[in-house]
Amino acid sequence: MIRTFSFITTGLTVLAYLSPNISPENLWIAGFLSLAIPVLLLVNMVLLCFFLIRFNPLFLLHLCLLILGYPYVDSSFSYNSETTAETEKGVNSRISVLNYNVRVFNTYAYLQNKNTPGKSMVNWLTEDDADIKCLQEFYNDSKSEVFNTTDKISANKNYHAVVKPSFVNRIGAQFGLAIFSRFPIIQSGDVALDDLPHQHAIFADIDTGQDTIRVYNIHLQSMSIDESKIGDFEQAKKNYLNIAKKLKFGFIERAKQVDHLLSHIKQSPYPVIVCGDFNDIPYSYTYLTLKEHLDNAFEEAGNGFGFSYNGKLFFLRIDNQFFSSGLKAVKYDIYREVPFSDHFPIKAEYAVLD
Repeated sequence: MIRTFSFITTGLTVLAYLSPNISPENLWIAGFLSLAIPVLLLVNMVLLCFFLIRFNPLFLLHLCLLILGYPYVDSSFSYNSETTAETEKGVNSRISVLNYNVRVFNTYAYLQNKNTPGKSMVNWLTEDDADIKCLQEFYNDSKSEVFNTTDKISANKNYHAVVKPSFVNRIGAQFGLAIFSRFPIIQSGDVALDDLPHQHAIFADIDTGQDTIRVYNIHLQSMSIDESKIGDFEQAKKNYLNIAKKLKFGFIERAKQVDHLLSHIKQSPYPVIVCGDFNDIPYSYTYLTLKEHLDNAFEEAGNGFGFSYNGKLFFLRIDNQFFSSGLKAVKYDIYREVPFSDHFPIKAEYAVLD
């Protein structure tokens, strides 16, 4: 029985390892298989120990599977010491980049409680000293004393702003993406990611004084998981088909979106930093497609698991910063003490290289 389970696990593990290399747009089940990777890694570890204790040569099979799965472990867990970039040859300057899904600053009453006042989030973000700030689910109401956020953030240290609303509501308030920079922005634009008008990325070409870099801000298709129903077994049984359909739609949409984004990135005349809420895990097609061409700031300079989601699914790292050659990540922080949104802010520091 245990041998049969071992061989079934082996087959599933091989399929799961291959799945992130296949676009869900072409084979949607690949998205589901990639979700199983951490579970299969754990099962293989248990089987390795089981067969090793019994001196059964099958332990070699599961040892090989764990070795083959190391890149997925490496994407999920990181250990780095801070680099003193100023001592490294070829460093022109250092810049800091904040990435934060601000959940429309909890504008609506149902998003707020004593721990998540929208005004406190706006104040925290305004006082943060990052050179560049990339915000998803941004909200701005120029007629509001609290939520005239574009002016408030820009006023601190005279930030330059690029704001691209996905839509504007009936009172004229804007919802969308925003980039703020202490350095001059010499050009900006947006990137259509699919046929849906609210799915786009924005970019800003920023003159740091020594070099020009292109910063992208993105918010990929949501996972569409209703957290309120997590843990409710009866609800899960009733809605599992609907949940599966939403997940399938998300896998396919994010695959298309990241392919569009990467096509635009490849045309950049400058080194790039890509910030955003990717709504995907570190062993997904989305993540690995970008990782083929860019480095990940958490992997290069972070520590621990880097979980960035502030909710019941606390074990998710779906907020990321990727960067190209010409830059080096030297520091990476997650602000878990900032509870205002359903995401934690992340900040990376980069050395701009010759």
